[in-house]
Amino acid sequence: MNLNERLNTISVSVIIGILLVYVFSFLDWTLSILAFFSIIPLYFFVQKNYARYEFLNKIWHLDGAWRYGFPFALYLVIGNIVQIVFIGYDAYHLYIAYALRTIIVAFILLQFRSLYRELADFKLDGIAIFAGAVIFVLWIGLEGYYPMLFSANNHFDPSIFNANLMIILLIIRFIGSVFVAPFIEELFTRSFLIRYAISPKWMDVPIGTYTFGSFAIVTLFFGLLHYRWLPGILTAIILNLLLYKRRNIFSCIQAHATANLFLFIYVVYTKTWYFW
Repeated sequence: MNLNERLNTISVSVIIGILLVYVFSFLDWTLSILAFFSIIPLYFFVQKNYARYEFLNKIWHLDGAWRYGFPFALYLVIGNIVQIVFIGYDAYHLYIAYALRTIIVAFILLQFRSLYRELADFKLDGIAIFAGAVIFVLWIGLEGYYPMLFSANNHFDPSIFNANLMIILLIIRFIGSVFVAPFIEELFTRSFLIRYAISPKWMDVPIGTYTFGSFAIVTLFFGLLHYRWLPGILTAIILNLLLYKRRNIFSCIQAHATANLFLFIYVVYTKTWYFW
């Protein structure tokens, strides 16, 4: 089993396991925990039988999209899984989820890094770094000047813990926001989704190909993925334009990471934890 086949098998078994966790969470907490551990036997079942069943075979292949869809899906749903599994620890859900999200998604990206061929073309991009600085200014400068459609129930505030734990949480936040988030979000939105919105045969679409439809879909998706929707939409526009200009995913990752780095420094210095 090659690297891509192994990732497909892991993806299908984990996604099925997570769906079972959700279903059983409405019935009994113990059943949802058992469903979580069903991922291991599911892996061996999928590995052995994916080619035998047409529906499972289609899901397993999924047009080569699992390398993008699986880590991004985990990135989104880990918070919900933590709420189901860690009952009685509501005050710590956000911190547990962020730590797990950072560790698990980083591990997947590193373990299967050779599958992301678009990352082979790395070069330092001054325009991308400038774009990241502009994004940071928009994120901070627009605060309070637009209506919030929805808001977070709580914020990532490491200052409520003792000094040692606060430092650990800040390190995790730094790694997650500056390294993990830019990679997974840009790989999914501007390497996969923006091309899939052009054609189901997305792998034949060159990176940086423009159509109005794909531009609009990714802009709205990326913007509404964030609580601060207006700077989120403007960020998506800037990163899309950067993609069309550079035709290089790493340029988008650099811009995204730069913006998040500046935001990290700003939040820690000013203690405006509500930005997290």
